[in-house]
Amino acid sequence: MDFASAVAYIHALDRVGTPQHTHAYAFQHGIARARHLLKRLGGAPTATTRCVLVAGSKGKGSTAMMLSAALSAAGYRVGVFTGPHLLSPLERFVVSQHGHPAQMAEAQFATYAAQVAHIVETWDRPELGLPTRFEAFTAMAYRWFEAQAVDIAVMEIGIGGRHDAVNLAEPIVSVITNISLEHTQMLGRTLAEIAHAKAGVLRADGVGVIAPQPDEVKRAIQDEARRLGACDRLYFAEACCSVTCAGIAIGTTAGESGQWLRVQMKGACADQASAETDGHAPLFCPLLGRYQLENAATALTALRALRAQGYRISSAALRQGFAGLRWPGRFEVLRRDPLIIADGAHTPYSMSQLCASLREYFPDRRIHFIIGALRDKDVRGIIQEAAHVAASLTFTNIDTHRAVPSEQLLATWQAIDSSCPRSSAQFGQEALRRVSTASAVSSAVRQTLARAERNDVICVAGSLHLAALAAESAKNLA
Repeated sequence: MDFASAVAYIHALDRVGTPQHTHAYAFQHGIARARHLLKRLGGAPTATTRCVLVAGSKGKGSTAMMLSAALSAAGYRVGVFTGPHLLSPLERFVVSQHGHPAQMAEAQFATYAAQVAHIVETWDRPELGLPTRFEAFTAMAYRWFEAQAVDIAVMEIGIGGRHDAVNLAEPIVSVITNISLEHTQMLGRTLAEIAHAKAGVLRADGVGVIAPQPDEVKRAIQDEARRLGACDRLYFAEACCSVTCAGIAIGTTAGESGQWLRVQMKGACADQASAETDGHAPLFCPLLGRYQLENAATALTALRALRAQGYRISSAALRQGFAGLRWPGRFEVLRRDPLIIADGAHTPYSMSQLCASLREYFPDRRIHFIIGALRDKDVRGIIQEAAHVAASLTFTNIDTHRAVPSEQLLATWQAIDSSCPRSSAQFGQEALRRVSTASAVSSAVRQTLARAERNDVICVAGSLHLAALAAESAKNLA
């Protein structure tokens, strides 16, 4: 296979019309399928036992990148598996050491895809069903990290946790980032049920690190830890680490935007290495957004847990790693005058956090939203959150069959608008006057630029794929 054929093949594993296309299918034997596929690919005994799993609803990718950046700067050879990708599936597979990341090569991806194709053609576990695209990505990641002789792998869980293919490993640390209502048709209708699914990444012999959570989520996670007999190895980030913002920077070149983080480790999580950070100059992190403060606290707590197990991560390595972070599509500044920001916020919670950050950073500026979304998201909730701060809303299409058409997004807004009396002032009057559609993100950006003033902010959000398209569009603006 060449690379293009390889990508097409892997994506076709769960094409529309196949049993693999449904999320419910992935939750039935997904771990067993991925484990068997990995075994036939050659196995990964080291990568699956020397790893960190990162589950949660929001902040998984950012937290995983913070962990891998610090470990890499400390000299460890680190594999990091994330998703979804923005432009190429190669983004999912990265090995980094001394702060120098390298994606899987196209030729290597094609080789693994050809092996997967042969395994699927000769599949010998019919009772499990055939592998999905994500299960193939997962097996390829573990196998490649094994072949690359990584010291540690940082693996982002997909949907859920307990039944997720990535959860085939036996992690030394399991991280659970913020949990909110998502994928309720599979994970459960309540926060407690979703937390139970996510808590499936905890292990009796491993360490659990938990981001700040609602009380019912904490209780569900503690119940699972208690069942495993692992309560004494459960660390809540809010009790271990305090992270506050000491200032922000806005720029359009790599590493120019970001925020300075003031860190203080607390209680049992404080040690000599973290004490070197306390009271010194704040850490610089090239990721904007107030939600990154929680992600940083969670990552720092997990790094403390890794130190306790023998990993040597100095304060200098931590600073170097955080400063070198690159994570496109997350409060990414694309242009100035007017400011264009792209963010992959695709749940009501993440949109509310994005809006809070925009209001905090730009309190006196008008904010224009360009929104696109996928069908399996809470579209109404996403639009509702954006409308609270928007001076205008432009709904656009995303070039994937999973996307909600722009006209349908507009109809959703109209239903929201008609159900909320204008006298309630729930939404700004300007937002009610300025609502439109655009056929593509490029035209949406140009349309919004035409109405925006120099001091305004344009924010493209609702999907990571849309954020990637916006970044490409911004490059072509005059």
